Amino acid sequence: MDSINPIIKYDSHGDSIRKYFSSTYFNYEYSARKDKRITLNAFYSNKLAVNYRQAAKKIPKLKEYDISGSKSYIYPMDGYPGKYAIPIFDSSGIIVTANGINPDNVNEYQFRVLEDKQKVILPWTKPRLFCKAYLMTNIADPNKADEQSAYLGQFKATYGKALTIQVRKLSMPDSINAEVTAYWVKWQPRVVGTFTFSQLPDFLKVFKKQWTSQFELGKAVDWNEDEALKLKKDFNYNENNLIFYLDDIIKSKNIIEYKLVNGNDSTGWQVNDFDFNLVWLKNLQPDKYQLKIRYSVQRNNVYTYGFNVKAAWYQTVLAKVALSLLGLLACGFLLLLWRSRKQAGKLKEQNILKQLVQTELRSLRSQFNPHFVFNALSSIQGLVTKNDSQNASKYLLEFSHLMRDSLNASDREFVSIYTEIKILENYLALEKLRFGFSYQITVDEGIDASALEIPALFLQPLVENAIKHGIAVLQDKGQLTIQFEKLNHDMVVSVCDNGKGFNPDAGSKGFGLQLTRERIVLLNQTLIGQQIALLIERKHNITMLTVHFKNWLI
Repeated sequence: MDSINPIIKYDSHGDSIRKYFSSTYFNYEYSARKDKRITLNAFYSNKLAVNYRQAAKKIPKLKEYDISGSKSYIYPMDGYPGKYAIPIFDSSGIIVTANGINPDNVNEYQFRVLEDKQKVILPWTKPRLFCKAYLMTNIADPNKADEQSAYLGQFKATYGKALTIQVRKLSMPDSINAEVTAYWVKWQPRVVGTFTFSQLPDFLKVFKKQWTSQFELGKAVDWNEDEALKLKKDFNYNENNLIFYLDDIIKSKNIIEYKLVNGNDSTGWQVNDFDFNLVWLKNLQPDKYQLKIRYSVQRNNVYTYGFNVKAAWYQTVLAKVALSLLGLLACGFLLLLWRSRKQAGKLKEQNILKQLVQTELRSLRSQFNPHFVFNALSSIQGLVTKNDSQNASKYLLEFSHLMRDSLNASDREFVSIYTEIKILENYLALEKLRFGFSYQITVDEGIDASALEIPALFLQPLVENAIKHGIAVLQDKGQLTIQFEKLNHDMVVSVCDNGKGFNPDAGSKGFGLQLTRERIVLLNQTLIGQQIALLIERKHNITMLTVHFKNWLI
């Protein structure tokens, strides 16, 4: 009341007033009197408002301040009629001027302010300030336009309170010449419709209706009753760009603040993107949400709208798990296929190597037969030279059996220990006829001679070497023992003789022993988890050739 609001004071054309304020103009009018009543001009913020023509319907409390007998002098396009209280939503309050009161006639008028129409806040007071008349009237002088208006003040109150500004003429102290009431309303946003991107035509239809002049419509229209306005809570996965349409009039994006809550996550309060009564959320992921909206002028009043964007079948947790499993299975299959091909390549290489080794082994085995045949024929020649026809005949018979068994065995890579011993006994029986030595073959009880196999014709060269380089010269004093022993999972075969012995390094140059060593090397390349080792020792006048078959009894 002590100073004029700068916008009212310095606005000479009304442009700034219209930019920042809505306005209401009205007065009393008596049909029986010709004198005109004072017209009050009320200015209030236009950044937030309800539908001007539906204010009393939306805020029933306004009707409690009905001004009987009032008649609107001008029905404002973007202001409240004034028949009821004017709703105020922010702290800027309401500015009131009085057309018809100027410095020349101010002594004829007084005004006062009441709270809730009962408590006197300001007693009857003469106006002291004047501003340029915003509204063109002829009240003070019917023949002259009112150039100045009385500036009654800018009034503010707490939410839930109402202030009534009354004007009287001193000549009529018991009558109220004009009055206006402002009511401070606690208010929060309200969503009245939701639109998806495919519903933009419906949205534009409602939006156009809201901003169409009420005079063009010809009647007071409540746009939030439009049939296109529908509330929806559940949206499909492809309806993730949503417009939430609010009931109120918004002329500044700074008025609306919102945040989107998703579980424990929140975007935080942010200013709206548009200077209109809508919130547009884009590219929402499938989930449950709460949209919280408030007006910056009343941050304590928060409105919450819950909604859900459904997931597509491939966006569900089950589908994601299934797709992940399929992906893992596909990767596993590709890895298995790669490893299978790699393993097949290795097996092919190993098979080729094995075939080469087997070819070499067969070549070595084929060399045993001529070597043995040469020695056997030498023995026959010796008997013939001695004119021992009986033993020569017997030797030939045994030789035929031995040749048959050895030839059968030579076609096989492995034979049973029983078969190997049978060949050895035939061979030793023949050599005994020649040299007269004694021999003994023993098999450990833990070894199944019929089931367990060893490389075919493997021991014959070793036995032959013991006879040729050991006991041949001793004749009937020569002794030869062959033992098959079990040692945990291994089998140890020893060939022992009491001959004079030989130098192992020099003896290794012998044809039969050399072939055996080469055969062991080749066999160890083909055996999986098993190995063969040969050891030659001389202890206590005994020569021992030991063959260690590792992991042979597993």
